Amino acid sequence: MGRIGLVLSLILSLVLGVCAGTLLGKKYGTFPHMARGAVESPLVADKNKSDISAEEIELIQGTGGDIEWILRAGSADYDQEKGLVIADKPRVTYYLGRDRKEVFVSALHGEVSQKGEGLKLWDHVEGLYGDMGLKADRLDFKPKDNLLFLEGNVKVQSPAVYITSDRVKVDLVTREIMIEDGMEALISPDMVVMPQ
Repeated sequence: MGRIGLVLSLILSLVLGVCAGTLLGKKYGTFPHMARGAVESPLVADKNKSDISAEEIELIQGTGGDIEWILRAGSADYDQEKGLVIADKPRVTYYLGRDRKEVFVSALHGEVSQKGEGLKLWDHVEGLYGDMGLKADRLDFKPKDNLLFLEGNVKVQSPAVYITSDRVKVDLVTREIMIEDGMEALISPDMVVMPQ
């Protein structure tokens, strides 16, 4: 009878735990359906002027067998004449240089040039390049020059540096950061190699 009692008490404990979790989850848990309704996506382009409109897309651009970038978005419009993909909630991965280093960027809205002129993002821009992270209101990426231009509430962070500014330019080859307006910086001397 000892084993049966132990098994029954384990089953009873499990059932009580599930019931308590369900009741507490209903009272204190988050409601994803309510969170979705709080943020509405504005139209990113005039549907009458775009050549193609799509939902839940993935676009890949490359030359010579190498992928240059991959764009994933909730929805997008394509203007063939201008060669622009105008995206809602874009997530872009760029592959830079010979070693094909990845640059990840995302925002609420953006435009990607299929003519190689780059990427423009706005509203809650976030990015990652190696161990360097960034946040800004607006981003303009020029892949031919390997330059990022950031504007509005800019924050750039790596293990060695934390910078806030209104405007920042980042050279992705040299990892040089050029600050234009109102800068605050925190540099960790143990991790930064000082010039000779």
